[in-house]
Amino acid sequence: MREVALPMKQYDFALAWNSGSKENFVKWLKKECSLLGLRFLLITEKDAERVTNDLEKGRLRIKFLLDNEADYDNSQNLFARLCYAVKDINGYVVCDPDDARQASNKAITHYDLTKVKIPVPYTIVVRNWEPDDFVLTKDERKQLGMPFIIKPASGFGQKGVIKNASGSISEIAQARHFNRGDDFLLQEKIEPLIIGDRQAWFRVYFLFGEIIPCWWNTDTGQYSHVTLREMYNYRLLPLARIISEIARITNMDFFSSEIAISGKGKERRFVAIDYVNDQPELCVRSEKVGGGPVTEVVQHIAERIVHMAWRMQNGSSVGIHRSIWLAKAKLEDESI
Repeated sequence: MREVALPMKQYDFALAWNSGSKENFVKWLKKECSLLGLRFLLITEKDAERVTNDLEKGRLRIKFLLDNEADYDNSQNLFARLCYAVKDINGYVVCDPDDARQASNKAITHYDLTKVKIPVPYTIVVRNWEPDDFVLTKDERKQLGMPFIIKPASGFGQKGVIKNASGSISEIAQARHFNRGDDFLLQEKIEPLIIGDRQAWFRVYFLFGEIIPCWWNTDTGQYSHVTLREMYNYRLLPLARIISEIARITNMDFFSSEIAISGKGKERRFVAIDYVNDQPELCVRSEKVGGGPVTEVVQHIAERIVHMAWRMQNGSSVGIHRSIWLAKAKLEDESI
C-alpha cells in the first residue's frame, strides 16, 4: 500500500518564546495576526525540536519568525537551530541569524562602532586565550578609571557582569570564569547626567526603521516613554542618530540599545553602553510589581511587527524610512 503524503502545514507568523503564553505581548501578537488573517504559531522550549525537525524534513513551513530565545554562542541551542531552519527554507527571520550572531558579540560590535566614530566607553577586550594573570598597565588603569565594568562579550541579561571592578588580577580572573570560552570587555563606567529627577540613561528600540526612545532607570528597571517636549528640551535627537547608525552597521531589524548622556557643557556627550540587545525586554508588569517596559510601547511593537509580516507576504514595500515614535501628547498640553 502506497503511503499518502500529508499536506505541508504552513504558518504566516511564528514566535519563539519561553516567557509564558499568557504574557500580554503574546496576546497582542495573536490578536493582530487574527485581524490580518495570519496563521500564528507559538514555539516554546518543549516543542522547538519537533518544529525544527518538521521544518528540516519539509513537513512544515514558517514564513515569518520572531525569535526571542536563540543563543548563537551555544552550538547546541535549539532555538538557534530553529532560526537557521526557517532561514534555510527561505522564511524571514527577524534579525537574520548570521547578522544576530555577529551583532550580539560585543567584542566585534565595539570595534565596528569605533570605526564609524560612534561614542562608546573606553574599553579593553580581553581575549579568551589570554592567561588568568592578565594585568592592566598603568595607562589602561588611568583611562578605565575606578571602578569599571567587566562584562562577557556574548553575555545578555546582565549575566556575568561585574559593575564595580577594582582591577585586581584575581577579580578579573574570577569574572572571566563565568564563561572561559568567551572574550571579556573591561569597560569605563559611565556616570550619567541627572536631568530633572532622572538619570540620563535610555533604552532605545529600533524596529524596522522606527525609533522608540525610553528613559530607563538602572536601579529599578523602570521605563518611561520619551515625550516630544523632552526630545526638544533636552536635545535628545542624537539617540535617533546613534541607534540608526548601529542598525545600519549591524543590519539588524529589531533590537534595543542602552545610551547614556554624560558630562556637562562642552563635555556633554551621548555614549552607547550596551550596543545591541537582539532580544529586548517585552514582558510588561503590573503597576503593583513596578518596573519593566511601557505597556503602550510593547503593544505598539507587537502590532508593528505583525504588520511588517503582512506587508512582506503581500508584496508591499517595507521601505527604509526612519521615524521616531514618541509618547502620546496630553490633550491639555497646548505647547506641543
